[in-house]
Amino acid sequence: MQSDLVIKENELIDPSDYPKEQQSLVNEFNARIRRLTGIITGIGKEYHTIWVINAHTKKMYLYRSTGENTNRYAVELGFRFDNYDRFIEEYVDRCVVNSIESIQRDVKFDVVFSRIKDGELFTLDYMRLADDGNMSYHQMAFALAGQPGETENFILAFRDIDKSIRKYISDKRYLREQLDIVETLSRDYYNIFKINPQTGGVVILKLDGYVTKGMEGAGEKVYSYDVLYKQYVKDRVYSEDQEWMYDAISLDTIKSKLLDNPEYVSSYRVMDNGEIHYYQFTYILINANIPHSDVLAGFKNVDDIVASAKERQNLEILASTDIMTGILNRGSGERKVIDAMANDKTGMLCILDVDKFKDINDDYGHNVGDKVLRGIADVLKLTFRDEDIIFRLGGDEYAVYVMNLSDEEDGKAVMSRVFKEIAKMDIPELKGREICVSAGAVFFKEGDKQSFEELYKLADSDVYESKKIKGSALNFN
Repeated sequence: MQSDLVIKENELIDPSDYPKEQQSLVNEFNARIRRLTGIITGIGKEYHTIWVINAHTKKMYLYRSTGENTNRYAVELGFRFDNYDRFIEEYVDRCVVNSIESIQRDVKFDVVFSRIKDGELFTLDYMRLADDGNMSYHQMAFALAGQPGETENFILAFRDIDKSIRKYISDKRYLREQLDIVETLSRDYYNIFKINPQTGGVVILKLDGYVTKGMEGAGEKVYSYDVLYKQYVKDRVYSEDQEWMYDAISLDTIKSKLLDNPEYVSSYRVMDNGEIHYYQFTYILINANIPHSDVLAGFKNVDDIVASAKERQNLEILASTDIMTGILNRGSGERKVIDAMANDKTGMLCILDVDKFKDINDDYGHNVGDKVLRGIADVLKLTFRDEDIIFRLGGDEYAVYVMNLSDEEDGKAVMSRVFKEIAKMDIPELKGREICVSAGAVFFKEGDKQSFEELYKLADSDVYESKKIKGSALNFN
């Protein structure tokens, strides 16, 4: 299939739509797009994240990221590992959850380039693990960024295809209807029902778990939805969840939820023999393309999943925290700042370094030095807001990304408060010795193109300038 990945004249910005004083900028923009990428408007509309890779150096450049359906971790990987081979290895390992060996083979540079070198579009569909832990159907697309033989760049683009894939699956379910669907759901769900949302009629397809009063086993008998709905909630659902559950699984709520999405899932608690257990319900349209389609409902115990999620959450918190100070560690802090920058969130990156910290350790011992480190972290947590990103770089270095701060005077005022609080720190073992810090700061504003590494180097260079000043000091780049 021949690629159309070339920008046409009528797909570029028309300079005549802009004031004369801006037309030269528009022309420069158009020329830059033609020269660097040649990506067609269609790709830009369909794919939320697009990277351009130099076929010789394999260096990656972010062309665009809309933020919609974008895996932020993947964008961060691209900034951290701007070499295609390293990036794609990390991405598949972290984000792809099916056919991993096959996909790893197909995304190797030589394989990709052999498929696209004549102008063809090469796509790969896969299940992606998103930042929030959910899985969805996703697609990678590869294509030359221009005509064959006339470009040194190619494109790696990402898009979410979850809705279209799920629609296809829904159609398949309709064709197979009861037998295959029940067989699939039976792996996890104890109780499965088929519901006519218009009449409220319910047929039991599987009943291996709790049997609601007024119901019998699986068969052709049609029950009123009120039997399943009201009796089940009354007898089975934990008292604190009952009011919510009555609304959550009412026919009106189900029909409303399934208008926007062919699958409606939520969780609730069950009281069984004096113990509370976690359960999940799932309502699925048998065919989303048919008005008033019948609905399948499944109910299952998810105690193990909930326990695993809680354990995973605790591990994630532990992995992102600096044990000494209780604030974010370097890796997690940097990831959050990179994410903020990728989403054009204006802010001030400030780096702080404790003056003569080695002398404190040498003169008073490492236990006292540790108290200093924890004390400064406490000052930062007290001074800055929840939305600001505070983390320890390591040793006696800290960093803060202050959200929505772009004025030097405001930056000085904020850091002045930090310096005053540090000066008031009371560590008896220091016997009145003053604690001072040297700080350097740089601003990131919406539309800026600097990487985190570039910002860090600028702010770090200001730290050294501040060290030339006696007492706590701040310099801006």
